[in-house]
Amino acid sequence: MHNCILPEEMKALEARYMSETSVPSILLMECAAHGVLEAIKRHAEPGEEVVFLCGPGANGGDGYAAARLWQEYGGKALILEICKQAKGDSGINRFLAESAGCLFTEPTPLAFSHASLIVDALFGTGLSRKIDGKAKELLDLANASGIPSIAVDIPSGLDGSTGACLGPVLHCLETVTFHRPKTGLFLSKAPEYTGKVTVAPILIPKSYGQYPGLNYLEPPDLFSFIPSRSPCANKGTFGRTVILAGSEGMAGAAALCASAAIAAGSGLTTLLCSAPLLPVLQVLVPAATCCVLPDEPEAKLHTVTDLLRHADRAVIGCGLSQNEALLPLLSVFRQADCPVIWDADALNLLSRHPEMLPLPEKDVITPHPGEAARILGVSIPEILADSLGSLQDLHKKTGAHILLKGACTLMTNGNEHAVNTLSCPALAKGGSGDILAGILAALIGRVQTADEASRTLRTMQCAVLIHTLAGQKAAETCGADSVMPQDVIRSIRLVPKNYT
Repeated sequence: MHNCILPEEMKALEARYMSETSVPSILLMECAAHGVLEAIKRHAEPGEEVVFLCGPGANGGDGYAAARLWQEYGGKALILEICKQAKGDSGINRFLAESAGCLFTEPTPLAFSHASLIVDALFGTGLSRKIDGKAKELLDLANASGIPSIAVDIPSGLDGSTGACLGPVLHCLETVTFHRPKTGLFLSKAPEYTGKVTVAPILIPKSYGQYPGLNYLEPPDLFSFIPSRSPCANKGTFGRTVILAGSEGMAGAAALCASAAIAAGSGLTTLLCSAPLLPVLQVLVPAATCCVLPDEPEAKLHTVTDLLRHADRAVIGCGLSQNEALLPLLSVFRQADCPVIWDADALNLLSRHPEMLPLPEKDVITPHPGEAARILGVSIPEILADSLGSLQDLHKKTGAHILLKGACTLMTNGNEHAVNTLSCPALAKGGSGDILAGILAALIGRVQTADEASRTLRTMQCAVLIHTLAGQKAAETCGADSVMPQDVIRSIRLVPKNYT
């Protein structure tokens, strides 16, 4: 498990480290430049021209040093500046770059005519004002060139804390950040610009400094939390999942949720459904049992209550409809002894009936920004503008664990926050949320952690990561536009083969 860090925390951490060790700041800058050089090598060949956009601060100093290293490696380094008054470490690295034979020129469209790559080192993670003047003109020129780009620490124009855009931003193939990823790389619109985020070391030990930040999992970490199956296991070992989902015209949502739960390891899966959906669901999900709900209200409540009494986890909401007659069933799920995952229409009903809140702490809600906005009574842009704040507000209002879906999904148990740092545009399709709910259900009770208080949070993290990796695997086979939800479910089984 790993942690992000806020820009102001990173600045304090570096200052403390240098004070305690007497390591000079220019040495940290040199290490950062070597990380940038490795990224350049991934996108350009020796002898090719790379344009370096350099600002006057430490980010520009990283750029000057990387330009020198690229020149020494056998490439051609062309430096475009917004200011020639670089001082301190940046000024020293500007002088060394010039001495190494790097070329300096004025920012014009012609400056990009022979380049194969742009390195964006204009502004670092501390940017907090709108970009204007010569810097804006230079970024506009770089964007207009159509040349692939990589960013140093963060694409210039993004707020390192919030991910908000403060001006024109380059769409980068890769962002090389240092020591730890910065929080803003995964919030708001940032994933649209960062490309692959690579963390490069700069001498400071990973464990140095007490700045917990957003935590995240990387694929190799995933199965340290999910134990392998015992040779003596049986279907009861992996728990009973009860799912109330589907309605007329939305049987597919129920089928996708149940299929994903089975593919992710649920031992016994039962779908609660109306009589008309029974033949459809038994064909679509033959491995799940189906329980037809009686028409008589009291008998229906008794049936659901009895099934939940024997369940290890439950899901409610996928394609359920927003019929007010469902409220008594929501009340039964709210009183269940097992953890309940609240999704889709169940969340929409809760948003209209806040008297049903708070939910039990053990439960999980999985809203997308629209559903989150309805629960909090705000607009979708407000949710997106402050997703971390919205995450905390959702926890305060509902009392449950929160999984706020997005390009980089955010999660919290109220005390600790987490982010999924990987994105998968192929999952931007109807049915993806149903699949995630099923995966999450299957993992509840299986994830093992040393700290029981964080178990549900780690379960959410594992589920979101498996979902993302399955989507990426399906996209490799089908192409991002053509991925069907069934392709994602089939790809769930490939995830452990790649990362264990």
